[in-house]
Amino acid sequence: MNLELLEAFHQSYPEAADGHLERIKKDDGKDGGCATYTITLQFNRIGSLLAIGCNDGRVELWDYVTRRISKVLIAHTHPVCCLSWSRNSRQLLTASTDNTVSIWNVVTSDCERTFRFPCPVLKAQFNPRKADQFLVCPMRHPPVVIHVPSGSPTIIQPDDENDPSIVASYDRRGKYIYTGNSKGRVCIYDTDKFQLVTSFRPASSANAAVKSIEFSRRGECFLLNCADRIIRVFSCDEVLQADGAELEPNKKLKDLVTLSHWRKCCFSGDGEYICAGSMKQHSIYIWERSSGTLVKILHGQKGETLLDVVWHPLRPIIVSISNSVTKEQVSIWAQTQVLYSAGSLSLSHSGYLIPNPLQKSAKYF
Repeated sequence: MNLELLEAFHQSYPEAADGHLERIKKDDGKDGGCATYTITLQFNRIGSLLAIGCNDGRVELWDYVTRRISKVLIAHTHPVCCLSWSRNSRQLLTASTDNTVSIWNVVTSDCERTFRFPCPVLKAQFNPRKADQFLVCPMRHPPVVIHVPSGSPTIIQPDDENDPSIVASYDRRGKYIYTGNSKGRVCIYDTDKFQLVTSFRPASSANAAVKSIEFSRRGECFLLNCADRIIRVFSCDEVLQADGAELEPNKKLKDLVTLSHWRKCCFSGDGEYICAGSMKQHSIYIWERSSGTLVKILHGQKGETLLDVVWHPLRPIIVSISNSVTKEQVSIWAQTQVLYSAGSLSLSHSGYLIPNPLQKSAKYF
């Protein structure tokens, strides 16, 4: 039996480039115009739709099965900096550098609500279980939870008044809000009364600032992308019992060669792998979560800079945004095809069909 051939079935992470999305640009920069390019992207919960935010304020909704644009939302007047899907994929939350956050009905293309803030918004996220509540991280201000029907804000009061949280995120079930500050401290609040439940500090972190917090799809663990270039993985159950103590992470991940900072980190759909995009170049690192072993590095073209990266919720596929002096593109990374000469059997990237939420008759998992 060919062991190398069998091993291909056990790999659940991308191995090579699988093309890129063929975008039709509104303006190629001719006649003094400014070319449009992509900044951020986000899959919906089942991976059938991919939302892409652009520098001109547009949001492109792609049908990922056909790899074609389903519709375009003229969402903002300034660049789109963050995207978040509701649980049923019928609503899309968009945040822009024009200090506004909007809720869109992706079926009708209508803007349901728009909220304006006094400063730029770094992140906006729907509550994973409640579409009438979302979290906002304003620049240099504590996180705010917005109750959509009333529009009333609730400020997440920081544990340290002199050092407000700079990042925040819901856990996968929307029960808690995790915040991180510039000293590396992580606080956990409940989403009912917004009271502090517990807090902890990563051991031997040298007070490194928390740049982002990401949760696995199953919700049993999360990672901290810290300013000391180390990705720390923790168990959710363990940190809820921390009671202000210092905790040693389950795993520490970093680039031992270039010591790169990380632009974006995320879990695979099954939570067994962690990928991180380098801030220096278009390189995506993939580790096995359980062992902390680096299993793959995906390299883009020389001279490209990575802007964003996401992992498909259900399949071993990664989508990344990169740009260079001459171009920008949305790249797709997938498993390589395995061909059998004996039975003329091949495995392709296309996989299975999943329902499109833009169709009113679509059924959800």
